[in-house]
Amino acid sequence: MCAILTLALEYPLGTDAIGCDLFAMFLHGIRMSLYIGLITAVISMAVGMPIGVISGIRGGSFLDEVLMGITNLVLAVPSWLVAILFAAMVPIEQRGPEFMGLVLGLFSWPWFARAIRAQFYSLREREFVYLSRMAGYSDSRIAFEDLLPNIGSFVASSFASFMATGIGGEAGLAVIGVGITRHVSLGMMLYWAGTYQAYIRGAWWYFLPAGITIVLLMVSLQLIALGLEVFFNPRLGEG
Repeated sequence: MCAILTLALEYPLGTDAIGCDLFAMFLHGIRMSLYIGLITAVISMAVGMPIGVISGIRGGSFLDEVLMGITNLVLAVPSWLVAILFAAMVPIEQRGPEFMGLVLGLFSWPWFARAIRAQFYSLREREFVYLSRMAGYSDSRIAFEDLLPNIGSFVASSFASFMATGIGGEAGLAVIGVGITRHVSLGMMLYWAGTYQAYIRGAWWYFLPAGITIVLLMVSLQLIALGLEVFFNPRLGEG
């Protein structure tokens, strides 16, 4: 009896078919999923923000039309299908967390760029922008000193939303067999649960902790995004 209790305390979720500690894999998977979400957010911001800023400050110009044309094109492409295609074309040994974050980030930014552009369109008609133009400020200085600080809360909340997108996207790609390899993530735990037929055998310890944690992480990040918006814009919470 003592030996069974000791074993249960040492391996709370048991071990898989080859003797690996599922609880240790679960804890490592949380870190890896958050890492992929972070990379997704950074890539999405790095692509979407410059496009949104340039289009917003140069609204109505040829450059604005070109950038928004590219944005609309990416927005119209079924991003999930393209992400699956890219992941499937890459050799298994090269599907690391950085690659997965890059694939997800490259197709998550269009809505962010359009939102930045729309907010810049609104802000550039304010009096403080006219004063900056009268003072001879360049477009880049107005964008970074006058406009971007006014949408800092939106940028921060969008970062949290992008992280949630990365976590959910990685899990979705992993379940269908095109996820990361040689690394443990929450999504890969769900994939292995299917491989070992844990769903059929009722071995909940294979998939339930990972599945619940994915949902909790995504909901938590979305709540953080909403909370940041309400904190910096109290009128949003008055309804």
